[in-house]
Amino acid sequence: LNERGVGADVLQQDDYFVFPPRTNHEMRRRNLEQVGPYEVKLDFLDSNLRSFKQGESTLYKPLVVYEKDLITREEMAVAGLTVLIAEGTYTCKLEFVDLRVFIDRTYRQTLEARKRRARDKWEPFIQDVLEREHQIISADKATADVIIPDDFGSIELQARH
Repeated sequence: LNERGVGADVLQQDDYFVFPPRTNHEMRRRNLEQVGPYEVKLDFLDSNLRSFKQGESTLYKPLVVYEKDLITREEMAVAGLTVLIAEGTYTCKLEFVDLRVFIDRTYRQTLEARKRRARDKWEPFIQDVLEREHQIISADKATADVIIPDDFGSIELQARH
């Protein structure tokens, strides 16, 4: 979008987790029931989206520092932006969005992509997490305005709800 002259930026859901990454991972290992939207400060993310839509020029948002396993805060300049994308597993659950996009993939497809990227150290537990997340977000497909198929081919537009 920026290359086409449309000011855009991204809010990454990963910055809005309640606990930093390694801590969150350990909590998930202790109790798989920990996995879900309550792991994320979706209300804070929604608040940042609302502020953007109300014309605020700066957002104050969390920022994960992965190397130190901590969450700090940063200012994000949004003046002049036309589009602010909220990216993440549970973003279809947000209120202050204009368009909900759902990528229609199974947890197995997601798992294979993660293995190829070598983003995380592979362990069987990751499959359990992805399966649980998939169970949770499958219902979000019904609320999506845009559905992107697993092969990222033709996009399906849904009627407004």
